[in-house]
Amino acid sequence: MRTSRTFSIFFAVGLAALALGGCTADATESGDDVGEAEGEIGASPTSAGIKSGSLDEEGVLLLVNDRAVTESTLRTRTKLTAAVSRSVVAFRTSTDGKPRWFSTIDEIDALPSTGKSVFQRLVADATASGYTELPGFDPPTLAKISVPLNLGRPPTSSDVTVEAGFDGKPAAEAAILVRGRLTNTVDSTNESFVKRTIADNHKAFTLAVGNFFAQGSPHATFAKSLGADKLTLLGTMSSVRPTILVAEKAGVTTYYARGATGGYEPIDPPKYPRIMRARIRLETGAAGDPGQGVRVFYPAWSAKVLTGPTTTIIEGGG
Repeated sequence: MRTSRTFSIFFAVGLAALALGGCTADATESGDDVGEAEGEIGASPTSAGIKSGSLDEEGVLLLVNDRAVTESTLRTRTKLTAAVSRSVVAFRTSTDGKPRWFSTIDEIDALPSTGKSVFQRLVADATASGYTELPGFDPPTLAKISVPLNLGRPPTSSDVTVEAGFDGKPAAEAAILVRGRLTNTVDSTNESFVKRTIADNHKAFTLAVGNFFAQGSPHATFAKSLGADKLTLLGTMSSVRPTILVAEKAGVTTYYARGATGGYEPIDPPKYPRIMRARIRLETGAAGDPGQGVRVFYPAWSAKVLTGPTTTIIEGGG
C-alpha cells in the first residue's frame, strides 16, 4: 500500500504550511616550459583576469580546493601542465602535514608557472564542471517532495521528505556537495552533527524556497512587497536561523530571518556559515515578464569551531 506521494512542485499544493522554523588533450612535461615562459602575472586577481568577488573567482577556488580533483584531473580535464598540477595539489597539504585550502586567487598566482593561460583554463573548467554558478534561472519545478497520504490533517514540515531540491539534485547528492565544500577539518566527534545539520537545513532551505513560489503564501506576498532588484535565500548551518532572505534594492542590502510569528523580520548581517544559496525571480505581471525562476548553488564555507572536540556548537561560530 502506498503511504506517500512524490510530486514535482509547481505549488498548487501550497507549501506555506510546510515552512520550517569535447576531446581532452593530455598535458605533457614539455608544456611546462610554456607556463614558465609566460612568467608571473603579479599578485592581483585583476591581473589574472579574474575579478575579486566574482563568480569566476568563487568557481576557481572551489575547483582547486576539491580533493576529488587530482593531478591527473588537472592535467587531462583542466589542461594544466604537470608542474602546475603538482603545485596545486601539493598546496593542499601544509609543511606540517595538515590539510589546507586556497583562500584567495593570489595564493594560486604565487605558485610557479601560473601564467594567464593557467587562469583561463581554470575559469573554463570551473564553468564547464559546475564549480561556477551560471547566470540565468531554472523553472521552479525540479524539487521533489514526498508527503504521507491520509494524515487526516494538513501536513507539516515534520511529515515531509525532500527527495530533490530546486536544482533537481537528490538530497543526498546535495549533502555530499555541501560537505565537500567545507574549507576546514572536522573533528570526528562533530561529524554526526555536521551530517545531521546539513540534511535538516537542506530540507528547511528547500521548503523555504518553495514558499516564495506558493501562490498567495505570506512569504511570496512579503517577498513581492520588498520590490527588490535581487532576492537571494541563504541556507546556513544554524538551527536557529537555517534560512536568511537577502534583498538588494538601489544598492542597499537588507537581511531578513523568520521571527517568532513565522514571518520575516529584518536582522543584522548574519555571521552563520552559509552552505547554500538560491537566487529567486518572482513574477511581476508586467508585459514581457519572464516568470518565476530559481538558481541554486553550493558555495565554499568554513566553521572553525568544528575543528576540535565540542560539547556545544556556538551559533555563528566560524
